Amino acid sequence: MATAAADIDLVNRALALLGVEAITSLADTSKPAATASVLFDDTRAAVFRAHPWNCLIKRVSLAQDAVAPAYGYTYKYALPADYLRLINIENELETFQIEDNFILYDEDTLNIRYVALNTDITKYDPLLKDALAARLAYELAQPLLQSTGAMSDMFALYETKLKEARYVDAQENCYETLEADYWLESRQGLNRPNIQTPPRK
Repeated sequence: MATAAADIDLVNRALALLGVEAITSLADTSKPAATASVLFDDTRAAVFRAHPWNCLIKRVSLAQDAVAPAYGYTYKYALPADYLRLINIENELETFQIEDNFILYDEDTLNIRYVALNTDITKYDPLLKDALAARLAYELAQPLLQSTGAMSDMFALYETKLKEARYVDAQENCYETLEADYWLESRQGLNRPNIQTPPRK
C-alpha cells in the first residue's frame, strides 16, 4: 500500500481513538504499524463500497471484449481496474449481469457510473475520512488491544460516522447517490424495511 503522509495521518487518527501511540511509517517494525499496513487497503475498500461517495464517482464508456458470453447476453465489457462498486448504467431499463470482472449486456455500447478506488486521501470528503478512521480503529482494536469492548465501541462510532457521512453526501447530490443505493439493492433483490425510496426530482 502507499505510504504517503496523508495515509499515515489517517492511520494515526485510528490509533488515537484506541489510545495507541502514533507511528511514523507503515514500514515500521512496531505492531501498530505492521497491523495497520495489513488491514488498511481492505478496510478502505469496504468503506468505499458502503455508499456511492460523490468524491469517488467516475463515469466511463466501457470497452467491449472481443469474446462474447457463452450464452444469455450478446456482449461483455471489462470493468475498470479501479472499479469497486457499480452505481448505475446509462440505460437503467436494460438488463445486465456482473460476472468475473465483466458486465454482460445486450447493447453494443455501455456507459456506467461507478465507485472508484481512489488512493489519494487528500481527495476524500472530511466526513468520509472520519468514517474510515473509525472503521480502521474497529479493525485494529482486537489485534492491538485484545479488547472486545473496544471493538464494540469503535464499531458503534463507525456506524455513527458512516451514517452522518452518507447523509451529508447524499444531500449534496439531490438524493441521486441515495437513489443509487436503492437502485443497486433493488436489482440485487434487497429491501430495507420501513424506508421509502426518496422521490426523483
